[in-house]
Amino acid sequence: MTKLKAAIVGCGPCNATRGGNNSIGYAHARAIRRLPGVELTAAASRNPKNVADFQAEFAGVKGYTEYQEMLHKEKPEWVSICAFPPDREAMAMAALEAGCRILWIEKPFTVSIGAARRILAAATARNCRVYVNHQRRYGLCFEWFKERVTGLKFGPVRRVSLQHPGKGFINFGPHLVDAALLALENRQPVAVQAAVDWSVEGLYQGIRTETNIVGTVWFDDKSRLSIESGDKFNQPCLQAVCENGVVELYLSPYDATGSICRAFGAGQSQESPLFGEHFHHNDTDRNLFYDRAAADILQCFQSGHPSRIDASHALTGLEVILGLYESARQGRRIGLPLGDDVSLVDPAEAPAQGT
Repeated sequence: MTKLKAAIVGCGPCNATRGGNNSIGYAHARAIRRLPGVELTAAASRNPKNVADFQAEFAGVKGYTEYQEMLHKEKPEWVSICAFPPDREAMAMAALEAGCRILWIEKPFTVSIGAARRILAAATARNCRVYVNHQRRYGLCFEWFKERVTGLKFGPVRRVSLQHPGKGFINFGPHLVDAALLALENRQPVAVQAAVDWSVEGLYQGIRTETNIVGTVWFDDKSRLSIESGDKFNQPCLQAVCENGVVELYLSPYDATGSICRAFGAGQSQESPLFGEHFHHNDTDRNLFYDRAAADILQCFQSGHPSRIDASHALTGLEVILGLYESARQGRRIGLPLGDDVSLVDPAEAPAQGT
């Protein structure tokens, strides 16, 4: 059978000490190259050095400094978009116009609700599957956390608390929101209220970032998600309070046991096995979560079945995150879903000390 042709848009820089592993484009490329039936044929970056370094790492891959030219000439069926978020809508639309059938987009896959909906509508019209790279959904610790939260032993979940360590929620926060939504499966967010402190601004991938966020998201069954972001919070990063117990997920092993999750209540206490996988990476193979995601994408594309990282899941997470900023901008609780015009808040429009 003819192999699917794959291409990377935004191959990023190579870190000489880690084989390029700091660049998301390299992680996508490694995962794609390990798939039977898929051939990585091309990559693009505006920076010629990035292109040259990428070609040195992945022999035989054609390099381009204009992604439009690459898409036009190569006509890849699989396109991974790893460039900065503000550029992703234009890149996704160009890939669809070129006949792409699989779009694997990094998170957050857009910076506005309207852009996300436009991508999904265009992909549906062209019979293209869209996946957003919340690759941690394939981690064993996340599966363990979800199973305890959604199982019967601890009862239905009432509240999930999320603590994001550090500034700039848009960087790592989407992974935490996605992990929370994974545990709150089949629940729909209906409203959000938040305050955002813009007193010290930063920059992440072309997006201005804030200092602190506090917020609450309400769901259709009256459960809620509480979010704190900014200072170096203590563990755990996710805590689910259920009717008969508590389930916790940590960024790293929480004590000498080496476990990353635990559950307690209802006369019982459980610790997760020593998976050798933490929140960030596998101990021995840093690309493992990407490999699992890519394999699932291919299998689900071929079978027509849904995947764990279908863009519909990421759209819900994007609504939650943009809802935090929009609520802070308006200074009130707002309902979900959001309008197409809602995007990441420009700090120039936000109060200097939050709302």
